[in-house]
Amino acid sequence: MSITLSGGLPTNFVSEFTRDVEHVCQRDKALLETAVKTVPISSEAKSFDMFDEMDLVAKEGRNPPTPRNDVTTGRRWVESDPYHNAYQFDKDDDLQLLLDPAGETVQGLKNGRNRKVDDIILTAFEMTVKSGRRSNSSTVTWAGQNGNVKYTEASGGRTIPHDCAEGNCAAGDVGMTVEKAQLVLEYFQMNNCNMNEPIYGVVPPRVATQLFGQEEYSNVDYNDAKPLAVGRMLKSWAGINWIQHTGITLGSSNDVDSDTDVYECWFWQPSGIILAVADTYSVRITEESTLSFAQQVYVHMNMGVMRRNEDKVVKVECQAG
Repeated sequence: MSITLSGGLPTNFVSEFTRDVEHVCQRDKALLETAVKTVPISSEAKSFDMFDEMDLVAKEGRNPPTPRNDVTTGRRWVESDPYHNAYQFDKDDDLQLLLDPAGETVQGLKNGRNRKVDDIILTAFEMTVKSGRRSNSSTVTWAGQNGNVKYTEASGGRTIPHDCAEGNCAAGDVGMTVEKAQLVLEYFQMNNCNMNEPIYGVVPPRVATQLFGQEEYSNVDYNDAKPLAVGRMLKSWAGINWIQHTGITLGSSNDVDSDTDVYECWFWQPSGIILAVADTYSVRITEESTLSFAQQVYVHMNMGVMRRNEDKVVKVECQAG
């Protein structure tokens, strides 16, 4: 039964709808949103300083001069950008659909918001980061930080190639393997990262399928979660929290040697990626007099992302086969 309203949408209806949308968004966040460090931001740009390693030196003799050293820091900037949209409902539409907390409108707004958040976060891994005393003074690129260098025990590279022959990897294992997962863990250990901080990895469905072909993944002798029985990708395996996402697509000659089509799968620790949020989500409902007094739902959010520390991010290449 339709709701007939005169004089606009009552305030309590607006408040109820807004709370419903916010509740649904908080209950079911974007896939990547909980895997990064979220910070509030109240301006267009916010800076983050990183300190270089600090060491101690031997104290020689009695009452030696006090050592004097300046602290080396690196400043990076994250910028927040607004996103919005509006949807109109005719006065003769069934407004119960609009107001239902489990209705298609609420779910649609939630899904759209979460997709956009994931899209924003996925840009962080290879993005050009603004750095320096001011946000426009210099930049840091992924490639410039050895991001396009093959990882070995001593190379400092940040890409585990599809044909990796490092550690336990065999060059012929071009998809996602347990050996590559082991190298991911080794990478963070080699960079002296805090191994008590969780490690996340995002892979496309084809790479998730490759995991089911790994004996250490599907065999109950190694894993009592039985992924083949439940038919779903494990959320936690081999010390990594796995996220399946369709936003990662097969590239064209995009491997580290620029001659093979690969999926670029990313692994990181939350403190390595910053999500700055000025407005996580807001909703307003108004009457549009120029559109036959249609009810308009206006949605808005404001956020930005930054790669804070390359030592906490690594890329793994996987072929589709």
